[in-house]
Amino acid sequence: MLVRRGPPREWCCGVGPSRASSPRGPSPCPRPRAGRAGPAAGWRSATTVLAAVLVVVLHVVNLASAAWLLPDTSGIDGHLTESLNVDKFFGLWLVFNDEALSLSDKPFTILAPVNSAVSPQAEPGAMRRLLLDHVVLGKQLDLDIGADLRFATLGGHTVKVQNHSGTLTANGARVLQARVEVPRGILVILDNYLFTPPSEEALTSSSTTPGPPSLEAAATATASKANASTTTTTAASSEAGTTVPALPTAAAHVAPSGFLHDVKQVLSFLKSGTRVFQHLMSRSNVSRLLGKDPGAQYTLLVPTDLAFQRWHPIDWGFYPFSVAEFSESVVVNHFLQGDLRVDDLKDGQVASSLEGREVVFARKPNLTVNGVQVVGGDTPVAHGNILLISEVLFVNEDVVARLHENNRDKETPPLLAFPWIGAQFLSHAFLALEDAGKGFKHATRFLGKADLAPHVPGAGYTFFVPTDEAFEKLGLDAARDGYLATGPGLQLLLNHFVDKRLYARDLQNGSTFDTLGNRTVTVSRKQGAIYINKAKVVKSEVFVYNLGTMFYIDSILFSEEGLPSLDHEESSSTGSSHVTTHLPDEVETIPVELGQDTDNESLEDNDPDREPTTTAPAGAEAKIIELDP
Repeated sequence: MLVRRGPPREWCCGVGPSRASSPRGPSPCPRPRAGRAGPAAGWRSATTVLAAVLVVVLHVVNLASAAWLLPDTSGIDGHLTESLNVDKFFGLWLVFNDEALSLSDKPFTILAPVNSAVSPQAEPGAMRRLLLDHVVLGKQLDLDIGADLRFATLGGHTVKVQNHSGTLTANGARVLQARVEVPRGILVILDNYLFTPPSEEALTSSSTTPGPPSLEAAATATASKANASTTTTTAASSEAGTTVPALPTAAAHVAPSGFLHDVKQVLSFLKSGTRVFQHLMSRSNVSRLLGKDPGAQYTLLVPTDLAFQRWHPIDWGFYPFSVAEFSESVVVNHFLQGDLRVDDLKDGQVASSLEGREVVFARKPNLTVNGVQVVGGDTPVAHGNILLISEVLFVNEDVVARLHENNRDKETPPLLAFPWIGAQFLSHAFLALEDAGKGFKHATRFLGKADLAPHVPGAGYTFFVPTDEAFEKLGLDAARDGYLATGPGLQLLLNHFVDKRLYARDLQNGSTFDTLGNRTVTVSRKQGAIYINKAKVVKSEVFVYNLGTMFYIDSILFSEEGLPSLDHEESSSTGSSHVTTHLPDEVETIPVELGQDTDNESLEDNDPDREPTTTAPAGAEAKIIELDP
């Protein structure tokens, strides 16, 4: 870190009190040049010094007796800033080297432009302000929540973060990495600067000596501490006389749909853990409901993350908030009409949600709403109030059970190692057909022998499953298990799979879908029934967890074009190997007497460490697999 040594204005780069060194090893300590404009010009020559140059950002610059309070970034390694391609930005902080600096132990967020951004050119005073406008002190901002945010920088300006179809921008600069964790803080990597440098005239227009705002006040004035006051706080430099707006409180912002905007801002600052609700709220349409009456007042009941964790499956299962319509309703019903304050709530008081659901408050022994405990007190914002609660309202075991029954397609599956670990949809579909009992014995025996796994990996498929009757009416009930294992048989089987998860609503009259066997199936609807080519769907939407869908059909697709011969030779679908019943001349045969049991008695293997083997049924013809060289 940078430490102050010896006479004033003399700096050394070191990591300990007795030895000067950079993170890359000992290096000489450069003497800063006071008043030098555009310090970016020297960033290359100071690379070794600036390996820990972030530490400069950690100090307070003494400017006309006013103090700049900056975060302590001494834990950030120079190799990291270089690997993130932002070391040029941190090189600009040499502009502070001619000033007295100190550290703050508050958390921080630094928004750092990459080296390819156009380097600003400005006088030292303007450059300091520009750099401070890329620092937030007192908060570790999490831009990954996807909600629109506003926050103030140490320079007193506002940064607006927006989500454009999954792409985050901050004041128009694209966010390349939203969260790089470093000791005590967060780095946000941008493709450009947030602001252009102010002119020296602008800096001095309100005072004879440009100085910093009251940064300690700005850093501690978070939205979570907002109260009923709607005035904007103004901070003045006590000795320099400079007046700069401090960080605005949430209650200071009044605009159409201002309640929702301020809610998002405040929740991003809270330390109680409300990320799940923020995520669900960002996906909801609640802004449309609130926008109907911009002047109305509301109270938002926010469940903590622990409240949602109760409903999350441990390894696999059903998570109710994966159902978009249900999540939307839950979010909307946590917005209550009216500005309700803890001290004013009466025992038994009833309030209504945006969808008209009623909630009842009780005060004994503690404040609850519908039996759920209210955590903490008021968090006032413009046009209303925020209250944290310990559980999610209107959700219970019965509600989740009914929701699960109607949304089997949202259930996550357990990982199966059998039959095909790399083909989870196929594995779960196979086991589901086995568990179905009668009706699919032929489908399962053909699937069990077929080399399908390489063709149906992972998930996201539709399987049109022929019933036993479909096979039997073509005489395939007499076919051996490996009839559809390879070659034309495998191709026929692949024509029953579509590389897309389909629902009944997708099977519209005239719609077509390509199969994994490179054929096209056509959907038709006749007298309320659904047909896939000429096969009638006898059962629709059999969900295989969230992996895919099965439809049971009464005929084999494309069977009218002919079937493989019942005695066709089995061969591998890979083409690199084949199965034969003929022994090549160079293969040594086993003497007959060694291949037969003695006195029809089977040998007993008592070796527990012996590898398992497969025994062919009696009378089965021996086969040898030949691999092509």
